[in-house]
Amino acid sequence: MSKNDTISTAIQQKLKIYDYEYETVPGKARKSWYVIALIWLAIGIDISGLFFGAFLSSGLPFPQAVVATLVGSALLGVLAGFCANVGYGCGLSTTLLSIAVFGRWGGGVVGLLTSISLLGWFAFQLDFFSVLLQKSLFTYGFEVGRLPVLLFGMVLMTSTAIWGFRALAQLSIISVPLMVILIITGVALAAVDIHAPNPAIITSPMSMGTAISYVVSIWIVSTVMSPDVARYAKTRKDAFLGAGLGFFLGNSFTILLSLSLAHMVGSDDLVNTFFIVGLGASAILVLVFAQWTTNSSNLVFAALGLSAIIKIITRPMLIIVLSVVGLVLAQNGMINNLTNFLSLLGAFISPIAGVYLVEYYFIRDNRFAEIGASSDAINIFGAIAWLCGSILGLMTSPDIFNLFTLTSVSALDGIGTSMIVYFTLKNVYLPCGKNI
Repeated sequence: MSKNDTISTAIQQKLKIYDYEYETVPGKARKSWYVIALIWLAIGIDISGLFFGAFLSSGLPFPQAVVATLVGSALLGVLAGFCANVGYGCGLSTTLLSIAVFGRWGGGVVGLLTSISLLGWFAFQLDFFSVLLQKSLFTYGFEVGRLPVLLFGMVLMTSTAIWGFRALAQLSIISVPLMVILIITGVALAAVDIHAPNPAIITSPMSMGTAISYVVSIWIVSTVMSPDVARYAKTRKDAFLGAGLGFFLGNSFTILLSLSLAHMVGSDDLVNTFFIVGLGASAILVLVFAQWTTNSSNLVFAALGLSAIIKIITRPMLIIVLSVVGLVLAQNGMINNLTNFLSLLGAFISPIAGVYLVEYYFIRDNRFAEIGASSDAINIFGAIAWLCGSILGLMTSPDIFNLFTLTSVSALDGIGTSMIVYFTLKNVYLPCGKNI
């Protein structure tokens, strides 16, 4: 690091807001698997999951929707475990891993791409938050403007994101049990009060493969970026178990809850459903806590990626800038294009993991050990593999080109393609293991 970087790091360490964005996480800052899992659980229990569950209920009958959720979440859990293991093994953020694998320029592009996608998620989540909180308050006779609600959400989420991983861990310990208790209470109330289920009407039919693809895509960015949290794991088991359980349970729990409520109540209107089952004010509390934890993590990971590229601005300042940009995007409306957004994420983000997974598990040519010292501007083979995976993901995506199907899950198509292409290029065209 330069002298200015060192001074900036010292200041952030003094304020306890340093998140080891430029280096390997030291042993004293490492955490056990249940802390890692709690963070992912807190991130997974959010409004977008509830919204998606309601959306899924309008596309598939209840039993098929449950199967799609469990299969998609299991795939996420397995993938997250392998990605998290890379983060533990290297102790580096996803952006630094990407720089090691794709080169200085290539890694910078990857870091920028993932940060932009996370900024988009922040704007989506903030938009979800404002719409549902406005509707909830209106039920009690309070008519609050859209901008004040957006500002409230932005300030709340930014306040913890500035402090990084430590704040996420502390907030998750409080918020996860609270949200789980309140949500389970809602299901119990619905089961008692509504004796005969009123299944939601299928208004937008979808195939099982499309449903699983959506379930995977809703968390694919976080899966690819799971090294950002796993680098804090004490052991390899902590990294793998924390991410695997956190992703599987975090993703499936919220979607299954929303599916169950929609099945019992017969409505895909989330606020209406919460109030029908009698949660009332508790629902508002769930909404606040759910988005607080999830959107704070979006800002943390987005800024973490950019901080490795834009070193003249501190990570806390990047978080503030990103939150303001996200506010502007949310104010202009983001929730009307959820499925298209998920499909694009699956196509462009998932192949990144394919490249660094092959590099870590199969190639092992010291790229990770040489982070910061490598003279490579770009790893051409890595760029080609990512491009091939992205193109194939776009071609198999149900919301983009939809030309054909392979696994029926476009995100997995992209990961598999990038893995095969990268492994082939490295081992067939360059048997000696050198890079361009």
